[in-house]
Amino acid sequence: MSHILRVCAFSLLLVAVAPYSSQAQDGKAFFKGKTVTYVVATAAGGGYDLYGRLVADYMQKYLPGSTFVVRNMPGAGHMIGANSIGAARADGLTIGIFNTGLIYTQLAGVDGLRIDLNKMSWIGKAGTDPRALVMAAQTPYKTMEDVRKGDPAFKWAGSGVGSAAYMELKLLIDGLRLPGTIITGYNGNEDRLAMRRGEIQGTIGSYSSYEGFVNDGYGRFVAQIGGSNDKVPQLRDLMKDESADVRAAIALIQSQGEIGRLTAGPPNIPADRLAALRGAYREALEDRELRDKAIKAGRPIEPAYGDDLAAMIEAALDQPPATVALLKAALSEEIKSVRANGPLIEVRDKGREIVFKGPDGNVAAKPSGSRTVIKIAGKDGKREDLKPGLACAIDYTPGGDNEPAVIDCK
Repeated sequence: MSHILRVCAFSLLLVAVAPYSSQAQDGKAFFKGKTVTYVVATAAGGGYDLYGRLVADYMQKYLPGSTFVVRNMPGAGHMIGANSIGAARADGLTIGIFNTGLIYTQLAGVDGLRIDLNKMSWIGKAGTDPRALVMAAQTPYKTMEDVRKGDPAFKWAGSGVGSAAYMELKLLIDGLRLPGTIITGYNGNEDRLAMRRGEIQGTIGSYSSYEGFVNDGYGRFVAQIGGSNDKVPQLRDLMKDESADVRAAIALIQSQGEIGRLTAGPPNIPADRLAALRGAYREALEDRELRDKAIKAGRPIEPAYGDDLAAMIEAALDQPPATVALLKAALSEEIKSVRANGPLIEVRDKGREIVFKGPDGNVAAKPSGSRTVIKIAGKDGKREDLKPGLACAIDYTPGGDNEPAVIDCK
């Protein structure tokens, strides 16, 4: 009798697995001879780009006959890349990676996000990576208490409004009464370079992204949010006496570290193609060679797949009204400054108007002859010294004349 029951149970398992397996096999055939665009919602370099390229390389391996092409689409706190993925044809030929900051963006109802994360075709996530507050090594900030008592002119680095770093910094600055201003426009590893140059004092990001920076002596961790590294204090332990709303915000930030390095496609990808993509993603993330490369690069691999990830996203978006109000309050102030890095595209009227590439496209700005600080190769400069092609770091306030506060050219 027990033998019969075992045979029946095994038969039922085959029946349950067969539809998924056959769907994946049917879907695999579709990708033969096709090109898949894998969108990375950041500039080249940095953690998302590395994970994205690893995933693309090895998904191609497990979808025989396919070709994966990586396309970097930075800007607007990952919204440009994510919107592009969400608006793509639901044929399975456009997928990509963006950050969990868009969970905050959707909860807060930020203008510009044109996707519904609950409706995306979730393929998998690659990592579980705690968040950490990191300070430049040359600053005097060694503890969270030092930061709280810090200079009001403190500058924090963020990529753009809606990015995880921006939203989390706003939550912490407002909730914990931290000093300073968020300077947006830093993509990839630009914030680390800015901290080394002394332009920026600190930021928040995934622990793995800054571990090498800290180990090389360029920065220091003052707190982590989640994770198990006992060398860095947990922010939740340091802030036990804060309000329930602040503790809830810290808990929400911690949950984001558990849903790291997402890969998704647009809504309504046909079931067989989505099954094939999920299957190839699972095989890619379990490939020993990929894992060895990730370990060598200091990037953790702790994956989740398909419907399991979709359930995690749904839970993260199910927040109480008080937490949603905190997120909306975090975005209630206008951006005070934006950072752009790159060459001057045009210089008009002896430097009275310049054009450069901002985080979301070309920007025309009018430097002030008295208020704008201009540096050329480390020396004081004037507007008439500005020339097309000069590589400059530009801090400016969006709106009106986009007047730069600082133009620092090499």
